[in-house]
Amino acid sequence: MISLRAYQARNFSLIFIFAFVVFAGIALLVPALFHSSATVGIIAALLLLAPSLGVVFWFSARTSDRIAASVSRIAVVSRAISEGSTHSRITADENTDFAETQRAYAAVNKLADKSNKDIEGMQRLERVRSEFLANVSHELRTPIFSIQGFLETLLDGALEDQEVSRQFVEKAHANTVRLNSLLTDLINISRIESGEMRFSFRYFILLPLVREIARNLEAQAQTKKVSITVHEPQDDEDIEVYGDRDRLAQVLTNLIENAIKYNVEGGKVDVWLKPGETEVLVQIHDNGIGIPPEHHKRIFERFYRVDKNRSRSVGGTGLGLAIVKHILEAHKSTVHLKSEQGKGTTISFTLKTD
Repeated sequence: MISLRAYQARNFSLIFIFAFVVFAGIALLVPALFHSSATVGIIAALLLLAPSLGVVFWFSARTSDRIAASVSRIAVVSRAISEGSTHSRITADENTDFAETQRAYAAVNKLADKSNKDIEGMQRLERVRSEFLANVSHELRTPIFSIQGFLETLLDGALEDQEVSRQFVEKAHANTVRLNSLLTDLINISRIESGEMRFSFRYFILLPLVREIARNLEAQAQTKKVSITVHEPQDDEDIEVYGDRDRLAQVLTNLIENAIKYNVEGGKVDVWLKPGETEVLVQIHDNGIGIPPEHHKRIFERFYRVDKNRSRSVGGTGLGLAIVKHILEAHKSTVHLKSEQGKGTTISFTLKTD
């Protein structure tokens, strides 16, 4: 690979040296051989120098042709990229392409790579948007249709039967609660993802918050005969963490509640706090039904459910774990999942202590 300037300098230098040697040789030899004047020798030298000038023009034309061919290739590929063919690329020829044109090729190819990535990203976002809208529509439609059905049944005569009417009103109320939970979660995840949700970071003692949440969920656990145990750190009960107390309460509530919902009768939920040098590890473990390995990577996606029928029967909007993930990311933390089907699940994350 040679640069255009170096190519021209090399060729024109050789031509100049050749022309100078020819010119000087003829100018000196002609007068000596033909006993003519120096003027005749110079004229003869100039006449014979014409082929050398022709060589100069030939090299210039050849260089222009190579540059024009390179520009044409760049134009063709650039036009193809602008028309949507982002997979088009220019392949350089080390033997014929100048360094400058090869750099131009690389720039065009880089632009094509970026355009291709941008288009793929937009297509991926469009798929996510379409899936999200479809999921939201489905999740909203289910409780609304249920409420509509119960109310229509009551209006058609079931209202007169006190026992049946109460039963239907309770079911309609349960669906309105579910609908309210779904809308609340939708608003929360929308605010988090758009950056509108404001976090109030400060230091607070973690253990009392964990105890409070465990007490609040105790009644729900008892209905499933599930026990909740908070394993308090022996060395430091007053361990402080840095974060938004209310949002972390939302995270802990969601994770412990899931550990109860997807547990077995007589199961256990263990909450561990394990202090480190600069952070505390929080672990929520259950010995419930577990999660099959093929679902591990997607479990924190919006509306993703391992078992859709079971998820709806135990309640939940399908957005809880997605909200957990976003809140922990805002705390510069990553949620980790370990689960084995039929043996239980452990979800852990860390919080900064300084």
